[in-house]
Amino acid sequence: MLPGTGSQRDPKKKEKGTLMMKRFGMLLLTVIMALSIGSTALAADMPRFVTVGTGATGAAFYPIGVAIAEVLTNNLGVEGTAQVTGGALENLQLVQDRTIDLGITMGNSAQDAYEGTGDYEGTAYTNVNALFSGLSKGFFQIVVLDGSSIQTMKDLVGKKVCMGPAGNGAISVAETIWNEYGFGVKDVNATYLSYDDGVNQLTDGNCDAVVVQAAVPSAAIQELAVSGKPYRFIPVEEDIANTLCEKFEYFGYGTLVSTVYENNAVDTPTMFITNMVVVRADLSEDVVYQITKALMENIDIVKNSHKAASGITMEGAVRTSIPLHPGAEKYFVEVGAK
Repeated sequence: MLPGTGSQRDPKKKEKGTLMMKRFGMLLLTVIMALSIGSTALAADMPRFVTVGTGATGAAFYPIGVAIAEVLTNNLGVEGTAQVTGGALENLQLVQDRTIDLGITMGNSAQDAYEGTGDYEGTAYTNVNALFSGLSKGFFQIVVLDGSSIQTMKDLVGKKVCMGPAGNGAISVAETIWNEYGFGVKDVNATYLSYDDGVNQLTDGNCDAVVVQAAVPSAAIQELAVSGKPYRFIPVEEDIANTLCEKFEYFGYGTLVSTVYENNAVDTPTMFITNMVVVRADLSEDVVYQITKALMENIDIVKNSHKAASGITMEGAVRTSIPLHPGAEKYFVEVGAK
């Protein structure tokens, strides 16, 4: 094009147009990000791994915890893991220490830990909140071989008793119940093994009794029930039960019906405690809301994981012995359960 005869663009106008295009591109990108932030914010906040503290493999906590981890994995895009632990008491410690994110425990232990009372005197677990309760009823079960001289609780004094794994909830429950009989864990020859190993010790004649604090049926006791070895349970008398229920709101008195285990012909009155799931208080409201929502909307998977979890209801879920996490409370309020 000859100078002065064509429509050649002004370089300054070209530069201005390019700048405007860049600004428009940046604006478009900002709008896209703003539109997508609602769906991605939670994903960014959600931890990659979520660990659920359970219990010994022979206890009900384990399959229930596996189901909880499965629901979280399949619905939240996290890697949910069920971790074998010492049980109710250790799970509280692990949640408090941020070693695990969720833990299955007992209502009484959660209350003591949160308030810094009982076994937790002077050391309140401020990083522990409730996710939901009504998980199952953990029955206090003491099993002996049928030929044992042990007939009552007091007969356990001086005997070799397998208490379950160190840190499990059976220890504190046994201490509370036995105190009403005038003795404690220190008065028996206590050993600390998994429920499975404890039952094996009983079967082999290497211990006199096994304490199991678990939802029924306990897999460990089921193994004994089908082994062909005659066995029986030690009852809690009604007057002792009434005293315990008056002193401690978290206790209930019920019947371990004979049909729960094979080759057991007698119903056994004993104590039970409602189990619950706790969560780290320092997890964000949004994360815990999503965890609660996923679990409640897929609760049948949890309920089908073990017979003991089959009675979970929305009403029972919100009856917790410690405060709900704000994220859990937000969900339950939203669905009208609280």
